[in-house]
Parts: sequence; C-alpha cells; structure tokens
Amino acid sequence: MVATQSAQMADDVEYMRGGMSLESTSSILLSSSKYLNSPLIRDWISNEALRKPGRDANTIARTPEFYHALEAVFDHETTARLFREDAERLPELGAWLKERPLGNIQSEDVANSAPGTLGHSIKGLLDKGFKLYFGRLADAVSDFDYVRKRRSQIHDIEHILTGFPADSIAGEVALSVSHVTSSYNYYQPRLAKETSLTSAFYISSWVLRTTLHTPEIMPAVCDALEKGAALGKRLNRPLYMELWEEYLDWQLSDLRTKFNITEPGGFVGRWDWSEVDDAP
Repeated sequence: MVATQSAQMADDVEYMRGGMSLESTSSILLSSSKYLNSPLIRDWISNEALRKPGRDANTIARTPEFYHALEAVFDHETTARLFREDAERLPELGAWLKERPLGNIQSEDVANSAPGTLGHSIKGLLDKGFKLYFGRLADAVSDFDYVRKRRSQIHDIEHILTGFPADSIAGEVALSVSHVTSSYNYYQPRLAKETSLTSAFYISSWVLRTTLHTPEIMPAVCDALEKGAALGKRLNRPLYMELWEEYLDWQLSDLRTKFNITEPGGFVGRWDWSEVDDAP
C-alpha cells in the first residue's frame, strides 16, 4: 500500500513539473528573480506572511524595512523612463508630475470645518496627532519618490473617502487592493507594478497571515478583496492624484458622488478587527 502511494506521488510530482528537473549545480541560493535573490526581501515577506499578529507590530509597521529592502533591487533608470512614457501618453499625469502638489494641511485649515465635510474628518485625524503635511516626508527626488510619498501623505484621507476603516486588517486590504487595481487601470503594466508593489507584497502577506493564524477574520478579508477591486475599477485614476486639499469644505457624500466612490455597505465578517487586538 505504501509503495503504491509512493509511486502515485512520484507520478504526481513528474506531472506537475512537466518533466523538468529542478536540480541545480550551484552551491548557493541563486534564482532568475532579483526578489528571491534578495535576503532582505526574503526575510521581510517570510516574516510578514508567517508571523502571528501582535500588539508589538501593527498592520503596516514594517513598511520602512520593505522600502530599504526594495531599494537594493530597484531599477531607477527604467522606472524613470516608464514615467516619461506615461506622462507623454497621459498629459494630465505629465502636468501633475511637473507640478508635484504638496498639499500641506494644517490644523488651522480645518479648524472651523462643518460636520460631514472632508475637512471635519481630517480635523479628527489631526486632533489625534496625525501629520498630513508633505514636509515631514522630505523633498521627492524623482517621480517615483514623489508618488510614493504623496500616497503616504494622503493614506488616511483615502480611508476617510472610501469608508474602509483605518487600522483594521480588512480596511487595509480593501484600500490596498483598490490602489493596485486603479494603478493597473491607469498606468502601463510595468509602471503600475512599480507604483503598487508595496501594496501587492502587503496584500499577499496579509491574506496568508490571516489564513494561518486568525481564520475567523478571513470572511472579512475576502469581502475586502472584492470591495477593494470593485472600487479600483470605478476610479478614473489613483486616488492620490486628486487634490483633496481643494475639497476640504465639501460634504463627503458629494465628494463620493463626484469621484464615483460608493461608500461600502453590507460588510461581511469582522471588519472592525485590528491586529493589535486580542485574537478572536
């Protein structure tokens, strides 16, 4: 019986490999993937995908480490060329990159904002100690650097606009999926990859980590994947390109109508659960 099962397993392995050998004569780990060859990226993805959630590390706590790991394999020259190509293809993108709006929102800008407006919601963030001014991110040295810093600057504004709750794993999944989807709808694929790579790595690690350690939260994560993709498909361009600083006195309901952002409803599962909470 055991011999028969071993033979069947060998046949299955042969079938799945398509007759190809995975043997190597190299004495060190070597791959055709620059990401697999990077010990820093391997360490980051394995830790983020396999670790348990805990109070010592929130959902996006290790983003600086990922930026550091990515820098070692990042192709600045090719990415700059891709931005030039898309800026020529999309005049609005070219104008936006040339201007590089900074959008420094200060407390006094929203101090008297009416309830229900974007400014009133932002005031709530600032009152809690959030910082939404570009200067804290330092000057951008390239188009890619600007896009990354602009998205970091308005990340919490995106949570307000979309209705995807901040700090919860489902809320972060939904927002990240919408970012990836809208990027691929707007940029050429190879540039979309570079502008949304951090989100793609995080989505992969969040789904696996939740599956492994908090499966009770997976219905919410699955719902978030669906809602985030649906929003991303509706957007004309990534959310970070809009000058939200000019809409502080707009009602959120009017803003969502203007930009085709449907406030999500019918949440499935524990959308309120945060990874710094006790396991469900």
